[in-house]
Amino acid sequence: MSDMFLEIIELDDGQIALKRADSDDEPIMRISFSESVREQLEEECIDVAKVMLTAGIHMISDLNIKAAETEGSDFDADLDDVDSQPRVIH
Repeated sequence: MSDMFLEIIELDDGQIALKRADSDDEPIMRISFSESVREQLEEECIDVAKVMLTAGIHMISDLNIKAAETEGSDFDADLDDVDSQPRVIH
């Protein structure tokens, strides 16, 4: 399997995004900060976004490992049943 090289970029609209370095496809993940948070964090918002994106990458990796370990289970079927409404996470 080939390695996937990722890069963190700032989009024209101010969002911080993670994308494949070798592709012009849509970003894999995006982070958007409100204007008040941007003012509070100043230049630190890039560092906060990096930590958030890194956590997302680790979570996806863990889910992929779990799916591989439970191959043949209903893991993929569970993903298809996700409601289109946003989830509330407490």
